[in-house]
Amino acid sequence: MKVFIPHKKDRNIYFDEIINRANCEFSFGYFKDYDASFSIVNIQFPEAIFDLAIPSKEQLIELENAIIQWRKNSKLVVTLNDDKSHYDEENKYGDLFKLINKYADGVIHLGQYSVDSYKKDFPSNCKHKVVFHPLYESLNTNTSKENIEEKIKLDFNEKYVVSVIGAIRSLEEVKLMLKMFKALPQKNKLLIVPNMFNFKEIPKFVPYRFRKIYNYWVEKRYCYPLKNEQYFFGYNFIEYDLMVDLVKKASLLMIPRKRNLNSGNLYLGITFDKAMIIPKIGNLTETANLLGLPVIDLEQHNFKKNIKQILKINEKIDFSSDKYQEGKKRFSPNEIANQYESFFKELIKKK
Repeated sequence: MKVFIPHKKDRNIYFDEIINRANCEFSFGYFKDYDASFSIVNIQFPEAIFDLAIPSKEQLIELENAIIQWRKNSKLVVTLNDDKSHYDEENKYGDLFKLINKYADGVIHLGQYSVDSYKKDFPSNCKHKVVFHPLYESLNTNTSKENIEEKIKLDFNEKYVVSVIGAIRSLEEVKLMLKMFKALPQKNKLLIVPNMFNFKEIPKFVPYRFRKIYNYWVEKRYCYPLKNEQYFFGYNFIEYDLMVDLVKKASLLMIPRKRNLNSGNLYLGITFDKAMIIPKIGNLTETANLLGLPVIDLEQHNFKKNIKQILKINEKIDFSSDKYQEGKKRFSPNEIANQYESFFKELIKKK
């Protein structure tokens, strides 16, 4: 079975876990590269179709004509990684998402919350299937000797290392992350954020000679009362070998998301059996509940008290127990790949 994904492969390797196991031939490419030999067209990230550029009306018309041609020989499947682009605060990709949804033959949801919330946005004859995000099993077999402490020139010895692995994408997430971290009671806590949102971006009206002062002021404004030695911010995608080392050495992973439908960070933490602070949002709540992991309601007022309660619950979780490890199997890449393949075949049989 040939599957066409009409955009570049995402840097997140989660879909590799499926590609390497499903009995399908996956091809990534420009949407015009399609041919009738493909049984399935699977769109993972709509905004990637035009390489993250906002499509013009003419481009949307061109894409719509292409989709109409696709559906003469293939089934169009949307994997609902999110209901809008992560970086699209102004919903500039809205028309692109609506166009794709309009013609979907099938939708893969990463949780029941997604089905309940977004089924209405698709045609009435569209098939819906819940297929969870897979674990990052390939990373768990990583034997690299890369050392994150050497890379960022910090010593984790006797530190309560707290990390945010995924990219921080907005000032809103910066504020939530720091709020979470400041609420932690550990005095030896150390925050490591490899891929930070540039919340210190300098406005054009700030004179060049004052830029260092501006940077210093903004950082202190948000990070106060933290000391410099209590946190490290990087501003680039972290290589997987270093990321694995950081996850293994971390005492706690935080997921400072407020609006996301899904988050790969959750499945990264599950893969490595890590304690986490998980927000009560989207599909994350369902996955956490299935494994007995605590979630935090971001709307509750006594934030510090709730963080302490979550830490206490995390301390009681036996990640090595048969029950927990058995629960993880429903997210195994083999299981997820089989479900993808089965859903594709079901759609192909459908007239």
